[in-house]
Amino acid sequence: MDKGGKGQQLDFFEDNDQEETGQTLGYRQQLEAILEKTDDFRIIERVPITKKNIPLPYTLADKVGDEIPIVFLDTETTGLSTNTEQIIELGMVSASFSPSAKKLVSIDRIFSEYEDPGKPVPEEITRLTGITDQDVKGQKINDAEVQKTLDGIELIVAHNAGFDRPFFEKRFPDLGNKRWACSLKGVDWKTFDISNHRQEELLHGIGYFYEAHRASIDCLALAWFMHIRQDVFANLLENASQNTVVVHAFGAPFDTKDQLKAHGYRWDDGSSGSNRHWWREIPEEGLAEEQAFLDSLYALGSEKATFIRKTAENRFRRQ
Repeated sequence: MDKGGKGQQLDFFEDNDQEETGQTLGYRQQLEAILEKTDDFRIIERVPITKKNIPLPYTLADKVGDEIPIVFLDTETTGLSTNTEQIIELGMVSASFSPSAKKLVSIDRIFSEYEDPGKPVPEEITRLTGITDQDVKGQKINDAEVQKTLDGIELIVAHNAGFDRPFFEKRFPDLGNKRWACSLKGVDWKTFDISNHRQEELLHGIGYFYEAHRASIDCLALAWFMHIRQDVFANLLENASQNTVVVHAFGAPFDTKDQLKAHGYRWDDGSSGSNRHWWREIPEEGLAEEQAFLDSLYALGSEKATFIRKTAENRFRRQ
């Protein structure tokens, strides 16, 4: 996510207090009085759980009784390629959620550690994240603590799991059996009339800001968004539980591109390592219908295509 410019921001919460103090309440009342007279301004609050030294566990909602653990995960890396780049910061936030109510009920643990990549941190990464060579020098992520954090969890959520999962599993290959969900690609955003899916913009849309591009802070902000937008969280959980099939329509003639595009297919230019082709991901129950569509579009369409089944266990994994 790109970091936007920062203006002067007022913080309405004390660092170590979940409740508003008399002073901050007074600030809020003054601003609300101003806002009643004009629609030219709006209040943007800091995400409360991104404050320093918040008490844990931090209660978000009343318990239902069937709570299970979930982890929000984010990585900061030296670059984009898992072949040549490394993790320099891993952030994880352990939380509890009710699968029946589909809501988060508490933030339980925050994990944040640096790792020395064995080479200088690129200047552009330092500009984006604020992480310097001095920050990571001699540092190593504690493997045992990572294992402890992920023991028994139901799901790992990342806001670009297609990026974070391959980096994470490259660094921690023994933890490659976890279930993953992606809040960027795994939410039906059109259903919620949300067009900008950048995490910072999602938080701005519900009236909050945070200091982006630090792994654990990004995790906390994502958890807060899912707490406030319980409907989005429910949609994420539902989509993560679905089995799907990725259809790779190899051999499709050029003159079928408009029909394929209209049918939801996207173009792979071959940069992923395969031959150039059209592809889409569909619910598993729609496979027979999709095969029939390809056969009606061009000769031996379904025979030339490949079909790869995806679940939360293997979705977003490095190809």
